Amino acid sequence: CCMLAALPSANAAALAPLPGNSLYQLEIRLTDASAQRFTLRAMAGQPVLLTMFYGDCNAACPIIIETLKRTVAALGPQAGKLRVLMVSLDPLNDSPAGLAQLVKNKQLDARFRLAVASDESQTRLLAGALQIKFRQLGDGVINHTTRIALLDSEGVTQAVSTRLDTTPDAEFVKQINSLLKAGKN
Repeated sequence: CCMLAALPSANAAALAPLPGNSLYQLEIRLTDASAQRFTLRAMAGQPVLLTMFYGDCNAACPIIIETLKRTVAALGPQAGKLRVLMVSLDPLNDSPAGLAQLVKNKQLDARFRLAVASDESQTRLLAGALQIKFRQLGDGVINHTTRIALLDSEGVTQAVSTRLDTTPDAEFVKQINSLLKAGKN
């Protein structure tokens, strides 16, 4: 008990019991663009926008990244309460160094965390939980659905956007703001 009280609140949130439908219950090992290893559960404590992408994508993924940037910007001051986690669909080719270069090239701020799962099975587990379908084509292209999930501080999906457009989804922004204002974060 005394040790838990000494932990920062984010760590305490990561240790707190989670609801059965929390995505943070998934044992998915990730490595981010700074080469830091973590699990989904480490994201507990704040609302998160979670999606999947891959670094070499020249079609949907750049649009998803721009959409996320603009969605965060549309939140105004509330955006400080939100984090963004983007997990690669290509664990064989996306490395922490490559993700770091993407963060730099796309000018993503500290709210954005790009990561890659430890292997293909973990990637598929997360994609399945997020209802993101994907398949690798012979030329290195990955066909995939686009889906951004809003998770509350406990990792429970509160809203989803599947719109592929750089203009933020107004209804999704409204849902994010409602979650942030309700304090379930």
